[in-house]
Amino acid sequence: MFAAFLSTVCGSLLGICVTCLSAFAVTLIFRTSTTANFAQASIAAFGCYVVADCLNNRGIPVYIGVFIGMAIGVAIGLFIDLLVFRKGRYINELGKQIITMGFVSLFFGGTPLVFGNPEFIPFESFYNTTKAGTDSNIVINAFGGEIVFTKHALICTAITVVVLGTIFILLKVSKWGLGVRTTASSEFTAELMGIDTHVITAISWALACALGVLAAVMYAGGGAMISASFMAIIQVNAFLACILGGFSTFYGSVVGAILIPVITNCVGFLANFPAFHNISRWQLVIVYLLLMIVILIKPQGLFGKKVVKKV
Repeated sequence: MFAAFLSTVCGSLLGICVTCLSAFAVTLIFRTSTTANFAQASIAAFGCYVVADCLNNRGIPVYIGVFIGMAIGVAIGLFIDLLVFRKGRYINELGKQIITMGFVSLFFGGTPLVFGNPEFIPFESFYNTTKAGTDSNIVINAFGGEIVFTKHALICTAITVVVLGTIFILLKVSKWGLGVRTTASSEFTAELMGIDTHVITAISWALACALGVLAAVMYAGGGAMISASFMAIIQVNAFLACILGGFSTFYGSVVGAILIPVITNCVGFLANFPAFHNISRWQLVIVYLLLMIVILIKPQGLFGKKVVKKV
């Protein structure tokens, strides 16, 4: 039974990777642009469609096409920040959120028009050239049972650790990281210190959208059916991870993104016991209820800090 539990936890690897990338992207934009990007999922899905088009119509494998999709994500992020937010008049934080909601409608309706809306879109994992969901597993015999990993999930884990690890190192030691941290603390103070906050926000939007596309490609490679809205549940969990970990830190959202998929799969694991055989249908309800209790106890999040304004 313990081996089955470990296998269940290992089954959370792909969900952790996708949620971590998405949650960090949400936090990065929130802290540098003081707004929530509700279009994160729609932009990520559009970039994933680009990768699928490269794969199915041009024969470009996923591990190369993902860079093309991420480049499209960068272009979209720069377009939103440089040509929409800055060209608008009197745009405040609320206005930015409304604009991102408009982009949700734009991409949700426009993606099927650009790429069509087939019932099934063939996609590949990072591991091999087979269709999603058929990649090979790694089976470890331990604790009286089998612990199963998918090779796609392990590759995604390695990519996520390298990408987020590099970003966190840059946030700590680079000039760009200092600019991001200063802008996140106070944009006005950052400008007084000579930091070009426009460059910081532009890079943040570009990087966040690229991470969103990478997350979407990982999710699709794990067997998810691609559609204009297939990343919506990931965005919901990403926002919940940011709330759970706390928006005031960059690492809090990542910790929250690790906890949510693990807790979700652990609740589903209870279905193996006869007393909880129907718990699967209540899985998300129970997880969200637990998260609500934590947030009620600690409104700023697990790592959040209460902001006190001095007059």
